[in-house]
Amino acid sequence: MSFTVNLISQRSKSLDCITDNETCNECDINKITYECDKCGNGVCKQKKCQFSFPYKYNTTRVICKGCFNKIDNKLINYDHLIIYKFLKKNVRRRRISC
Repeated sequence: MSFTVNLISQRSKSLDCITDNETCNECDINKITYECDKCGNGVCKQKKCQFSFPYKYNTTRVICKGCFNKIDNKLINYDHLIIYKFLKKNVRRRRISC
């Protein structure tokens, strides 16, 4: 039982425990105002450091730029994929003669 309580207390993070001298993990200049919902790093209010978007129940999700870039690299650009499949299906290959 104490193992689960210990594990939960180590995972829970709060902005209350952040001191005033800690700076943003992305720019290392401004003071931390938000916490990344994915990794837990502290970020400032600048748009270049964090991405915020509305979430259910009138809450706001905040993701740091590092996590956003990791997610963005995993996504597929479906527009290029659709064009590639269309061209592959509809273009006939020509033989090259010498």
